Amino acid sequence: MPKPLPLTVAQLTDLVAEYGTPLQIYSEQGIRQQASSLHEAFRKHGFDSFKEYFAVKALPNPAVLLSLTRDGGCGLDCSSTGELWIADKVGCKDVMYTSNYTSKEDLKKAVIQKVIINLDDASLVDSLKETCEENRLPFPELMCFRLNPGTGNTASETASNLLGGPSAKFGVPPEQIEEAYRKAKQYGARRFGIHMMTGSCVLDEEYWALTVSKLLETLKSLREKLSIEFEFVNIGGGIGIPYQPGKAEVDLNNVASIVARAFQKAFGADKAKWPRLYMENGRFITGPYGWLVTRCHAVKSSFGTRYYGVDATMANLMRPGMYGSYHHITVPEAELRGEPVELANVVGTLCENNDWFAKDRHLPRSRPGDLFVIHDTGAHGHSMGFQYNAKLRAPEVMIDMKGTPQLIREREVIQDLFANTILPDSIRGNLPRRLAVRPAQLIDGLTVQQQIGFVSTSLVVAGAIAYLICRVCDNRNK
Repeated sequence: MPKPLPLTVAQLTDLVAEYGTPLQIYSEQGIRQQASSLHEAFRKHGFDSFKEYFAVKALPNPAVLLSLTRDGGCGLDCSSTGELWIADKVGCKDVMYTSNYTSKEDLKKAVIQKVIINLDDASLVDSLKETCEENRLPFPELMCFRLNPGTGNTASETASNLLGGPSAKFGVPPEQIEEAYRKAKQYGARRFGIHMMTGSCVLDEEYWALTVSKLLETLKSLREKLSIEFEFVNIGGGIGIPYQPGKAEVDLNNVASIVARAFQKAFGADKAKWPRLYMENGRFITGPYGWLVTRCHAVKSSFGTRYYGVDATMANLMRPGMYGSYHHITVPEAELRGEPVELANVVGTLCENNDWFAKDRHLPRSRPGDLFVIHDTGAHGHSMGFQYNAKLRAPEVMIDMKGTPQLIREREVIQDLFANTILPDSIRGNLPRRLAVRPAQLIDGLTVQQQIGFVSTSLVVAGAIAYLICRVCDNRNK
């Protein structure tokens, strides 16, 4: 069963003609609809105040974040101060900060920004208290902790997506969670939430019955022992997507029903007495609505195997090379030609033998110049990019709600890689200290010619003002 493309072949060709390859494309309509479906499913099952805190790490482009928060009803889940920065810049005030092994400087930024602080280490309560005292800041009134219940789950190819259990670096173990909340209460917290995320890319819907029940059991125990009430329960993210064609999608209504049954068992049938429910999905929201478009530049036969060399690399999409993850690939032009299907490999141009997008994949016979479309790259794709071999990261284009392509990130240029490097005087000789300077960015969308005119006019005006000031001073001296 083929996976759908975001555009027709003619539209893809036009877009590539304008922006080149590799090119990352997103569908704003698909992303917004996915977020809406999640909210609707849980609200239909009694969680009237349900809220999705989109995991910024999955796709941190400001245009996507603004669409989800301003018009999509989402908050933002941040795991670093860089993500806090962009959340602030797009005007999002509904932010949860879940970091790990966090420095005092980062805690200070979170307190100043007045986000919900979700600590994943009991020892950080003391660090947070000291940070507040050292900077004359109030200890947060609302506190949350990330529980590691000792178990986890994933349908991913990589064990690193198992986020709970003894081998996971995340979360407060059960034997420390009571003391964490006790200290937070002692230091001034008066409102509380609880959080747990033990798996990523989870397709097993019954997973939620076990994990949510464990979390709510812990909540009830803490409430009884410490006489504290919980405003919200954050069950994390981790809802998976089917990367391979033909695999079933997660049934959101079933997941919401499972969670509702767990809440009813823990808190009773009166839903007004239930804590608010939050989630923090990333991959589920944007993953299916991203496509990496790349062009084939070489076809090689080696030891009886056919290789298609494309201009995208592991630097544009790390998951297949790093994790062995499957991403479906479409070659639309070869399909239109009716080419026969054969086994082939799809590789990039990095000087690394794990720079692969597909191994032994059934693909239509292709030729240099054909466009290859790699599916489900809307999460952990561009955001995990890197610059090994001096590769430049691709531009990002979002097909907006009206179906119009909008450039939301420019293609990197070589100067971007080296503009912050400096040659010491002791070795540079006649070379300049800086070998590269970043190209001037456009002012509010002005063309280069308009920008030059703007600067020239500004200089003329500044000169005229300086001349008039001098004349006034001369007249006063006379």
